Amino acid sequence: MVATVVEHRIGDVRWTVVRGPREAAFRELGACAADDIRTVLDGLASWPVTERARRSPVLFRAIESASQVEHPDAYAELTALAAGAGVPFDDLLLANLRGDLGRGDGTGCTDLAWVGAPSLLGHNEDGAPVFDGIGRLLTLLIDGEPGVCVWWYPGFVPANTFTLTTHGLVWGIDSVDVVASSPCAGRHFLARSAQRAVTVAEAVSLLRSHASAGGFAYTMGQVGAAGVTVVEKAGHETAVTTVGSGFSWHTNHFRQLPPDLDAAAEESLDRAEVCAHLAPVAPDAKWLADTLTNDVHRNASGGDPLLTLSTLVTDLADGTVTLIPRGGAPLRARAADLAAGNVSAVG
Repeated sequence: MVATVVEHRIGDVRWTVVRGPREAAFRELGACAADDIRTVLDGLASWPVTERARRSPVLFRAIESASQVEHPDAYAELTALAAGAGVPFDDLLLANLRGDLGRGDGTGCTDLAWVGAPSLLGHNEDGAPVFDGIGRLLTLLIDGEPGVCVWWYPGFVPANTFTLTTHGLVWGIDSVDVVASSPCAGRHFLARSAQRAVTVAEAVSLLRSHASAGGFAYTMGQVGAAGVTVVEKAGHETAVTTVGSGFSWHTNHFRQLPPDLDAAAEESLDRAEVCAHLAPVAPDAKWLADTLTNDVHRNASGGDPLLTLSTLVTDLADGTVTLIPRGGAPLRARAADLAAGNVSAVG
């Protein structure tokens, strides 16, 4: 069957919609985004990933093998993406495993949530300056699977930022530097597999039952449900916290898993202190967006290597999404329309 990739621009937001069989779709996506993928690989050349892979080749190949065996579909997607872009597969694999092979790459993202009336989930997507201007919304409509919308870094497994699905699942992911990597599947591959879940409980079950070489913290909700669930994952360790009411936040170090598992960067601790002093009483989506775009926003200045590339706030009651791209005007849409690729319904 034929796969299609269609590029759109809605206001200040780039939006790519991909349809078709898995490998054909990702091969076409790679071909369409080839220039951006090469820009990313060139921009990440100074990152010490290759050196770590050469110093720990057994760990690198163990993580690759576990990723392929446990998450074959996501592994096939990255393989097809590399083929379509005409770049070496190992280059993309190394980029995707940068947080699984050791410390020192910088950590990013902040998640805020409010469980009440309304229930809200907000995410700041922080990344390297090389992604500024080439990151975009990506909707994947892979045959036989739920539609998924993410903020996509060209060349990456589309799972390491925020996720919206046609099952109403919504989550943001915060990167966490672990002290010692485990010879398990790469965290991007596990996160991609979780996108098929129908409910938060199913996603949590998958995260519990599969190990992750590096560390991620998920803040998860579902449109039409009031609660929020926070999942911290590293190696075989999983911590699950259910937020039944009130305010919740997460930055780039563990709050529930043992602190000796991670390396808490000062920048993450600084944002955590800001979040800990927030005391909303009855916040709305505007309050959450204003807080994310002001109080914990990042500008790659003062020694901070990362930028806030986009901000997403979702009202879990009705599925309304506010997306604010870096330097651009807010885009408002329904999560269901973004996940289903309904371009005509978004304006």
